[in-house]
Amino acid sequence: MTTDANNTDFPALMASLPAELLARMQEIRQDFLASLPGRLTQIRHAVSALEGLDGEAAQAARTDLARHAHSLVGSGATFGLPDLSVAARTLEEMVSQPGAIASTALRTAVAALERSAATTAPPAPVEALPVAPAPAAEGPLRPVYLMMGNDDGAGDLGDVLAAYGYQLSVFPDAAGLAQAVGGSAPEAVILDVNPHDLAPGAAQIADARGRRIPTVALSVATGFAARLAAARAGCDAYVVKPPDANALVDHLDRLTERDPDQPLRILIVDDDATLGAYYEMALRSAGMHTRLVTDPLQAVEALYDHNADLMVTDLIMPQCTGFELAAVLRQYDGLLALPIVFLTADHDAETHRSAVRTGIDAYLTKPVDLGDLTEIVRARARRARQLKALMVRDGLTGAYNHPMIQDLLVSEVARAQRDGTALSFAMLDIDHFKKVNDHYGHGAGDRVIKGLSRLLQQRLRRSDMIGRYGGEEFAVLMPHTGPEDAAERLDQLRRQFSEIPYVHGDTQFQVTFSGGVVGLRPGLDAKALNLTADAALYRAKNAGRNRIEMG
Repeated sequence: MTTDANNTDFPALMASLPAELLARMQEIRQDFLASLPGRLTQIRHAVSALEGLDGEAAQAARTDLARHAHSLVGSGATFGLPDLSVAARTLEEMVSQPGAIASTALRTAVAALERSAATTAPPAPVEALPVAPAPAAEGPLRPVYLMMGNDDGAGDLGDVLAAYGYQLSVFPDAAGLAQAVGGSAPEAVILDVNPHDLAPGAAQIADARGRRIPTVALSVATGFAARLAAARAGCDAYVVKPPDANALVDHLDRLTERDPDQPLRILIVDDDATLGAYYEMALRSAGMHTRLVTDPLQAVEALYDHNADLMVTDLIMPQCTGFELAAVLRQYDGLLALPIVFLTADHDAETHRSAVRTGIDAYLTKPVDLGDLTEIVRARARRARQLKALMVRDGLTGAYNHPMIQDLLVSEVARAQRDGTALSFAMLDIDHFKKVNDHYGHGAGDRVIKGLSRLLQQRLRRSDMIGRYGGEEFAVLMPHTGPEDAAERLDQLRRQFSEIPYVHGDTQFQVTFSGGVVGLRPGLDAKALNLTADAALYRAKNAGRNRIEMG
């Protein structure tokens, strides 16, 4: 038997994929073509063994032969051998039917399978693969443009936005704004205008690539008519002057929301390593972190070890089918809500219904369109992560809730002790918070709490963990950080927070916080670390507040 090993063109993909990804796809296809003679040899041996068996032994051999043929049904179509896929399905259906099989019929089916493998063809066209989203910048401020004829107050507004991770650039008129947008697009645009002066659609601003830039109207007008005019002009949000900086930041955070900083984590379970690598390549190209397991019996351990958001699994596998694997996973409390995507070459409607009854999230038939696979996996995994976040995060601030930050403290202490790395833990508390609630109301108090949480999340590292410990109190875990560095960083944020104005009616007020910081050292476990940081916090309070103390 011969195969056209050089026929590796992917014409539909060449025009849409980067050269590196295309080369990887070709490499995976070559691996499949190289493995094909061995796969066909396994099938011939299985047929020879079947002819000398009867009873349960014959049934077991037929099941094994059907599995080998089923593997070629999906991979043949995927890697450009559609005739091989058809011939493999014929063989699979023949040995899966009850009753005796004539030796001549079986050998004829195998011969047809071998002939079909001698000619390759390009795979069916597929849509372009989604590419990985651009990660949010680490450190640099995110640009926001403000069009304001009179820049009085723009400097103060810029200082506040900088504390929350935005860099404000001011332009005096529409011409200057348009020129700046054409040169370097911002994350959002703020328009200081009378909304009634805006024509319908006038606030719909796009960058050089045609990507729409979110716009916020800034105006002294408070009525419905002004807001309606702004909406008709294409504004995405509306802020009344003088602006409450925290309300403005709320809008900017919402309008400039990006993909999650942490890549989605996907486990692929497929006994066919070549097909599994093919799916891995597609998901990785979309920015996901993947792990491939070829033995379904290792799936549970791999799911926990990889901290997977979703599992993609083949349906027909030795030792354990996809149905059986899903049933086992649902027995673990921690995996009960794990999204599962089934992949199979079986088009049978009853198989599909069985998959739905098992509680899977999606069911794709082979050959799998890689664009569909990546979009389905990304959507299901994001939803699962969002639902999980609702269970472990505080509803007001988005920070981890009390039980979760306590669990993270225990795990991070264990990790740091095991690896011999630094770890710092801090307790923060808003000063005189009861007076804020008493003087300005609980709504203002909530804005202050949310403001501190946002500042911590924007200005600390992504590896740092922030939790709302309770009320106006926060906990911060800083891995790979000594206590001196942690205290210095938090003291910078303390100074920034004290300069942020909060608006209540015609009144502006400012708030401070105090903190206690402790570094992990011999003799301290998670509980002792917590108590030591708490004691340092109270020393800061007793020393006059608005300060950071080390424990």
